[in-house]
Amino acid sequence: MVTVFKDFDVFVEISLKEDCMYENIRGLSFAQISRFVELKVPTLNARTKTLFKDEELIRGKTNKVLLKPEQVKTVINDQINDCNGKVIYIGNLKGGVGKTTIAYLLADIVSSLGFKTCAVDLDVQANLTQQFMEAKVEQPTFCDVIDNKINIKDIIINIAPTLDLIPSSLKNGIIQKSLLTQAPKHYLTWLNSLCLTYLRSKYDIIIVDTPPSLTTLNSVFCLCLKNNDHLVIPACADEFSIVGIGMFLEDVNLIRKSYKTTSKPKTSIIMNRFHQNQTLNLQMFVKMSKTYEEFFSKIVIKDLAKIREVTSNKTSISETKHSSELFEILAELLKEFNIVKTVS
Repeated sequence: MVTVFKDFDVFVEISLKEDCMYENIRGLSFAQISRFVELKVPTLNARTKTLFKDEELIRGKTNKVLLKPEQVKTVINDQINDCNGKVIYIGNLKGGVGKTTIAYLLADIVSSLGFKTCAVDLDVQANLTQQFMEAKVEQPTFCDVIDNKINIKDIIINIAPTLDLIPSSLKNGIIQKSLLTQAPKHYLTWLNSLCLTYLRSKYDIIIVDTPPSLTTLNSVFCLCLKNNDHLVIPACADEFSIVGIGMFLEDVNLIRKSYKTTSKPKTSIIMNRFHQNQTLNLQMFVKMSKTYEEFFSKIVIKDLAKIREVTSNKTSISETKHSSELFEILAELLKEFNIVKTVS
């Protein structure tokens, strides 16, 4: 498969067969699916037999039925919420807090469940991009959209049946400079017309991974968040994380106040890479939970070897075994972001 980008300074061809590092999602078993929704394996099995013919199903090495993403969504339809262009924006001024890790895991699981997903990489380090494919400097990125050289739909790369990517590269480092040289604009209207209106219409979920810095583009993305969207702030148990959260929230509130924005996207501060046996971690956890009590999530992501293994090997959750803690974390994230329904 070759994706071709036209109307650009150079004619760029990217062969996904050669460059893509992310294998297409093969399918989820009933046991895996049941960990994420309130349905038991026998129920999933019965629904599948009713909805699909046997020849429509794929099977694993042990002859277990594996549902493709589109099939999963059909089977669990009553257990999921209508996301309808939901933006999950992941940011913090503190680097090394696991923004890209959460973005990757979240993109993988929601696309595996059948949600049409777009992962947006805005970080010049292109770490999220490299989880899925090789990052190339000549590759069209968001910077080219900002400069009006290319349309947003023409920089999107298909990774898997329900997963697309807007890649990043070092070129995105000049976005701030480009915006400063452009004519003044009403940023809310501008970003919606530039990309968000199109992305919301095409995808169920848009996951945005950001650099650890205050930039105009980052601020404007937060400005455009709606009631159904989610602002996610990963944090580690250290003083810089606390300071970074404060500065980040101050910037978000300032721009939203200046535009008199009335929408109220949910904000979640999630403790990540947590070492529960370290006294300093526990002390910082208590301090952070008191400082940001209103936004502090109950989810605590431990520093798990399985998470490092999955991200290092660039594997999908469908290929992951012996990972009860990881599956539990993903299940909680799906509920936190109001993607799957919870039993009241």
